[in-house]
Amino acid sequence: MDKFNEELVKVPFGTKSLDAVLCVPASVNDVRTAVLLTHGTGGDMNFKHLVSLAHALTSDGFLCLRFTCKGLNLGYRVKAYNAVWDYLKTLKRFTLKNIFLGGRSMGSRAAAALARQLSNESEDAVQGVICLSFPLHPPGNTHIHHQRSEDLKMLPESVRVLFVSGTEDNMCNRDLFNEVLKDVKAEAEVFWLQGGSHGLTVKGRSEDSIMDEVNLKVLVWIKEKQRSMAVGELWNRVNISYPCATSTVHTDVTSATVRLFKALLAENDEVLKLLRSKILQTEIRLLYELMYVLNNSYRGNKTFKGLQQVEQCVNRLKNMKLDAALQELVELCPSQIQMAFCKKTGDCDVPSQPMLEWTCLKVLGAGKLLSCTLSRCSRAFILAKQQMKWEEFLVLNVVITSMLSRLWVFFRGLLVSLSNLYQWLLKLLEAVAQAKPMPFLTDMVLPADMMEFLGPSDALVLKKHPAFHAHLKDHKAELQTRKKASAKVTNKKRMRNFQEDLGVAVERERAVRFDGHVKPFFTKSKSVSTLSNKSKKQEFRKQVGEATTFTLMSASLEEMIQWCRSEGKKKTQCLLTFLRLKCQKMKCLEAAGYNVQRKLQVFRQEVCQALSPQGLTVRTFRFPAATKSTTGRRSHSESLRKRFMLSRARTGVKRTGLLGRQKDSELVVYFKDVQKSKAASRRALQIDNPDSNDDIDDIFAIAGL
Repeated sequence: MDKFNEELVKVPFGTKSLDAVLCVPASVNDVRTAVLLTHGTGGDMNFKHLVSLAHALTSDGFLCLRFTCKGLNLGYRVKAYNAVWDYLKTLKRFTLKNIFLGGRSMGSRAAAALARQLSNESEDAVQGVICLSFPLHPPGNTHIHHQRSEDLKMLPESVRVLFVSGTEDNMCNRDLFNEVLKDVKAEAEVFWLQGGSHGLTVKGRSEDSIMDEVNLKVLVWIKEKQRSMAVGELWNRVNISYPCATSTVHTDVTSATVRLFKALLAENDEVLKLLRSKILQTEIRLLYELMYVLNNSYRGNKTFKGLQQVEQCVNRLKNMKLDAALQELVELCPSQIQMAFCKKTGDCDVPSQPMLEWTCLKVLGAGKLLSCTLSRCSRAFILAKQQMKWEEFLVLNVVITSMLSRLWVFFRGLLVSLSNLYQWLLKLLEAVAQAKPMPFLTDMVLPADMMEFLGPSDALVLKKHPAFHAHLKDHKAELQTRKKASAKVTNKKRMRNFQEDLGVAVERERAVRFDGHVKPFFTKSKSVSTLSNKSKKQEFRKQVGEATTFTLMSASLEEMIQWCRSEGKKKTQCLLTFLRLKCQKMKCLEAAGYNVQRKLQVFRQEVCQALSPQGLTVRTFRFPAATKSTTGRRSHSESLRKRFMLSRARTGVKRTGLLGRQKDSELVVYFKDVQKSKAASRRALQIDNPDSNDDIDDIFAIAGL
């Protein structure tokens, strides 16, 4: 073993201090990796397994700091662990790049909880967690594992975890633990010690041999993770070092190479269009405005922290300057005119192998960053959705959720476009490397696919979504329907023009006078056109009734608008054009997964009203039943008024006493009849308050006016 130095240190922890031992390797001048270790419930930093692991790590060139915390509360242990982590970051004599947190038993739970907290603040804060004898549940109580495994499930994918447990551990059931690992997003690896107990002791084996086996496993695991992180540092950097080599090389060009360049430039233009989209810039400005407004009043909220993480990813994507790298690739690739000339000559200047490898690294880094952005958008969306149940800041949370959903859709489309661009870059790189080999990446092999690079969980985003491709099929069907409708309208116009030029009506206009047989001719043609219009509208109504989605409805509306334009029905065309705009909005909601069947029923009625002769009627606040009852009462009162005026005309208008008495008696009888008829009509119409609903015509009828 190499020599190392041990230093007793005091770690500040509030008003107290924690005892700790810092093990520093003597043969290494520049230490880059540190490991923090803590004990379980009933031990301290001098526990034999911890001391053996710390010495083994330090002898191999790692900095190791182990400390003692006697608290039995998990929250208290996490705060103490955080204080030790802060103390390690303040040591100026070490330039630490990688920090691993570790512990035994309850100390491993505290390490996992702290790694979760630090990773939420910064993705690169912790590189890995070492859990020795993780206590998944109390002895015999396997149903409590949900609470203890919560921190493990919430660890991000950037954190690596190593579990070292015994197969006979009464606090970690093996089958149950394997089920828990299925829900863990982090990259986890388990080392099962055959016959080992919770204290990592095995019957028939010495304690030193067991500790040597465990120490070797931990050392190999840390070195493997360091090696993978060192390889990944190239694509994970914001500013990747520019290759000090020629940008272009002169090679032979074939027709296959020309097709390759065309496909590559098409995908590159698609990515640049998305990156420079005004819609994306508007959503990002909205995110910045929300962060500025919520900075003081909303700072301690979980949703605000989720938005902070989304903002960090957006800022990192901007600092990567991916659009500048892709624009430079466009300038290095031959244009369409140059490709046509190169196809004749057979040679051309193309981007060199170092430039293409450098661009591939940029695309890989952007893909990984976009994958992280998607997960953070989803997490912030879930937090904002949970707060909507509290009915507090409801409008604000609606704005946040809608913004995050739009950002997720946009970034997902950008990730898919980058994946397609990466495939064409690899094909061009292979062709250029065979013609003019100039390797730039010597210690790294580029992955064959973006899905392989992102991993199984992130690769699900790149798979073909059935709703998305169904929307594409519907769009193609809609385009085909539009073409058929336009072709029908064009043929109909030609036929109509032909009939108008050679029709009988044009010759009849030359006659000096119109005979009697001319009138039936025009009446017949008018009735025939009316019947054809009615049949066409009935056909359209049938299509509208059979439309089950807004996509099919949009295609039918397009055909109707074309027909109205050909027939000169401007009013109906304007109404249908307005409804088509409304249908486009609802089609977007339908493609996003919303249930719009009820909206579709209402929209179907509006289209049918637009096809009616009077068109869309103005909406009023009067219900149909009230309108019918008013019309019925008015017609009844008009009939009564006519009867009254006829009886008055028969009897005359002389004002004699006899006539006056007769008229008074007739009026009394008549008023009684009117009241009876009104009461009967009210009972038939079921009016609760008849006095308040009297029509003005009834009042005049009673007065005899």
